[in-house]
Amino acid sequence: MKLFFKDFDPMEISIDSSRTGDLYLEIVKRHYKEQKPFFIDNLNWTVERLIELAKIAKKELNWNWLRNEYTLDTTAQLHKDLEYSVGAHGFESIPIEHHDLIYELHHCLHSIEHGETRRGCNLQVEWRTNDHHVLPEDFVFSQEVKVGDLILINPHVGHNPFQIYLENDYTDLNSTAKFHDRIKPAVVVSSIDFQIDKQKILNTFIDKDPEFVNKHTAEKILYYTGSANIGKVKNMDQYYSIVNSPEILEFDRIEFD
Repeated sequence: MKLFFKDFDPMEISIDSSRTGDLYLEIVKRHYKEQKPFFIDNLNWTVERLIELAKIAKKELNWNWLRNEYTLDTTAQLHKDLEYSVGAHGFESIPIEHHDLIYELHHCLHSIEHGETRRGCNLQVEWRTNDHHVLPEDFVFSQEVKVGDLILINPHVGHNPFQIYLENDYTDLNSTAKFHDRIKPAVVVSSIDFQIDKQKILNTFIDKDPEFVNKHTAEKILYYTGSANIGKVKNMDQYYSIVNSPEILEFDRIEFD
């Protein structure tokens, strides 16, 4: 698969030869044929932009997102508004005129969690849809994620155990914790390197919320802890050429082998 941005040579991506890889390709190809995907360059997501969006959200949604500073604790707390609305009831519960606002709030919030790092958040081209395949039972979540890995998009407004651990957000796990159980159409390329200690993450869950662990079982949490790797970028020099560009990226097209 080749991912093109305007004025750049393509990013070449290999996809795992597996049942999950086949399902992923099917749903991405089908949606690409039906509709152009949605992309906003991460360079657009700044604290200044979040403040602009927060003013709109106050007026249209009555959400109080204006803060003097946006620490990780603050962004985790603000994320609850998303979990209690879209996360709990789906986009269908939100008037269509608010969909773009919700989308931008969500992405901007996560991007500023990465600080001032240029395009520190994952490179993400996606379709806003609830369409999905069920994740095959034999899928194995990786204990390592690297820059340039192709990963399945988070299918929920909420966080998997690994992301909860990274953000240290254990408040109301029944709302925040979501298990990655489906494949949705998107091209998401990781921007981080991380070794994932599944047992350490489970132990933290046990310490922070033993009732949640009892409810879902340690085995389930261990299984879903990790990175949903599905492939990788083959030409990393081109990846860095794209993500390190000072210019705003514009999505062009996807080509399939």
